Amino acid sequence: MKREQQEVLSLLKEIDKICRKNKIPYYLSPQLTLCGVTGQPFPQDPLCGVVLMKTGDMERFRIAFEADPPKRRTLESMKNNKRFPGLYLRYENMDTLCFRLDEGRNFRYPGMGVDILPLRGKIASRKGHLWNRALEVGWQQSCYLYNNKPGLSGMLCKLPVRLLSLGGRARLGKRLYEKFVERQDTKGSDEYVLRLNRTETLYYPAEIFKKTAQLELEGSKFLVPDGKIWYLQKTYGSDYENVPAEEPKPDWTVMTSALVSYEDYFQETGSLKKLIKARRRQYLKDSIGRRRQRYYNWCWNYAKLCAGQRELDVYYEEKKDYIKNLYKNGDYVRLEAVFRPYTRMNQRCLKEKEIYASDEEMMEIYLDVLEKTGNGELKRQIERYWS
Repeated sequence: MKREQQEVLSLLKEIDKICRKNKIPYYLSPQLTLCGVTGQPFPQDPLCGVVLMKTGDMERFRIAFEADPPKRRTLESMKNNKRFPGLYLRYENMDTLCFRLDEGRNFRYPGMGVDILPLRGKIASRKGHLWNRALEVGWQQSCYLYNNKPGLSGMLCKLPVRLLSLGGRARLGKRLYEKFVERQDTKGSDEYVLRLNRTETLYYPAEIFKKTAQLELEGSKFLVPDGKIWYLQKTYGSDYENVPAEEPKPDWTVMTSALVSYEDYFQETGSLKKLIKARRRQYLKDSIGRRRQRYYNWCWNYAKLCAGQRELDVYYEEKKDYIKNLYKNGDYVRLEAVFRPYTRMNQRCLKEKEIYASDEEMMEIYLDVLEKTGNGELKRQIERYWS
């Protein structure tokens, strides 16, 4: 194992020790559980350290840590860091470096750590759920993020958080943390929600997490759900055993070291604020280039789409008499097979808000075939652009 992997494993052991001492249940993340069950190697990603806890147990862990904090370890959350980017805990080693350029000053102690993600119970009230979610998304959007520009819904969620933060962002962070934990610690919930990131959300039956079991990972024993196979099937599907091992992909926006502390690193290279400002200036300079690159990529993909249309024109010109004969005899099974390339091309064209038609007569036959073969929805989409 590399030094970074060994550091993540040692932090997992420390969390396990605190939890066993205070009788706090926790569960390894699906990725780490998969490694232990299938024998895959420990992930090389320095950000792979993740455990799950119910929101009430997560708060108990925070209190237990603050009562007797280990030397050179810290636990960050919205409770003690006004820039922390969401409802979870981060257990960190202060003698290491793990700085993410795209997140700037979200972490007060940018060392290698393990994320403790909450298993959220569902809020019974629909309005309560929506308001709770709006506040959480608004808080995330108000944090320091480069490459995630909020859409309209994100901007609307950001407004109430900005108004509430007039009384002090640190104070608001504490209040929101307490509200999120209290509202989502629903003991009678029959389903738990796990938000791995801003785009991926998983849902698990509460029965999976009723009991814990032990699983050996790299020679150490950790806690996992008693129904660990069910847990993996809900995450990866029934074919979880064939999920490929993680391929190491270096992330150029993350600086990590298990030998150098973040304090020593920034003492040599300059202050953290200076680095963030330089990163911000360079990001703005590169924004024009990124927009141009996206436009050139779109032009190239559209050119390939047009070339594919020209090839289909030739193909269906040669098949025209054959298709007309099948249509005359009402052989819709063979017609559907012949028109499959036509359908695939139209599905691609609809993404560009246009359609593909080799000629008028062929399109009329094609639309009738769609109707007869039960593809009425695709027919209606094409007819919007066909006159």
